[in-house]
Amino acid sequence: MFNAIIVDDERPALDVLRLFLEKTDQIHIVGAFQSAASALEEMQSLRPDVAFLDIDMPDMTGLELAGKIIDLGIDTEIVFVTAYDRYALEAFRVNAIDYILKPFSSDDIEQAVARLKKVKPQPVKSQTPEDNGRIYCFGRLSVYGAGSGEAVKWRTSKTEELFAFMLQNLNSKAAKWKIAQNLWPECESEKQLNTNLYTTVYKVKKTLLSANIKFDFTYINGSYKMELPDTYIDAAEFEALTDGEIALSEGSIEKYRKALSLYKGNYLEENEYLWSVSKAEEYATRYRRLVSEFVKYYSAKKDYINAELILQKALTNTPLDDELNEILLKLYSVKKDKTALITHYNKIKDLYRSELGIAPSKSMQELFRGTLEL
Repeated sequence: MFNAIIVDDERPALDVLRLFLEKTDQIHIVGAFQSAASALEEMQSLRPDVAFLDIDMPDMTGLELAGKIIDLGIDTEIVFVTAYDRYALEAFRVNAIDYILKPFSSDDIEQAVARLKKVKPQPVKSQTPEDNGRIYCFGRLSVYGAGSGEAVKWRTSKTEELFAFMLQNLNSKAAKWKIAQNLWPECESEKQLNTNLYTTVYKVKKTLLSANIKFDFTYINGSYKMELPDTYIDAAEFEALTDGEIALSEGSIEKYRKALSLYKGNYLEENEYLWSVSKAEEYATRYRRLVSEFVKYYSAKKDYINAELILQKALTNTPLDDELNEILLKLYSVKKDKTALITHYNKIKDLYRSELGIAPSKSMQELFRGTLEL
């Protein structure tokens, strides 16, 4: 089976192509993107065997994206899927193995896969680690049982919150009073608190058992402790990858690209737990530092395209981040791209006003005014 990414700025077209490709039983979709920039950002970590690209996309065309994929030196074949036949010559100049016109049929897709098999040996099935459960914390908490492709459904919102609280305190003792203070601050009687806590702990255990996730959840001397010895946790991997000083080099860049790809949004942002705010800010600080180091790394090489791509992707995750918005404005200033700077400033000015009721920072305002005076 070949690993593939698909890129098309229109969601319906993306979904239809995914359906046709998966029906062949020879293509495994490892990434589907509506933005060429997002796809490019993930290429090093995904390293697909083949990329199915729309051509006529805003910001970056499929032809431009194909050229950048080739420049990365990844052994990825290119197939263009487009509504226009006028790009055929340029497509084959970037060594595309096929050029499919929309609307396409099953036969068109089968033919493309047949050509792929001729130019690329069928990949040997990799020995992937056993899936003992996966937990994703960036954006919204999502828990997947062992070998399952469907997220766990929690019995109550408090069951999910208790699990999330214990996950944040994984392998450490969490005092009963601290759990109560954070999850049931309104409880006045000890009896009611105990009932709530014991019942919710029971529901957490039942949910984990149903999902075939190995765990230990114990009560010792007034404290609870949870362990998940075999479960993958994205926040734990992100923390391990970003511990200590970040030093980008040719040898370490893949490690840090992985860390970037893990951050899909702020930690437990959509769950809106007050007790997770300090941890969320810790991870956001690490992410800002990581993005900043990537921008410095690429800027030192005068590779402003990749520096901008990193920032644009980061701002899709955290659009209201002052530091990252200012770094992007400074990058446009260094590039002497007056139009891009003014456009982005006006965009964040409107966003800050509508979402936060404030104006951009003084330093961003000064960058903007300085650009107008040029």
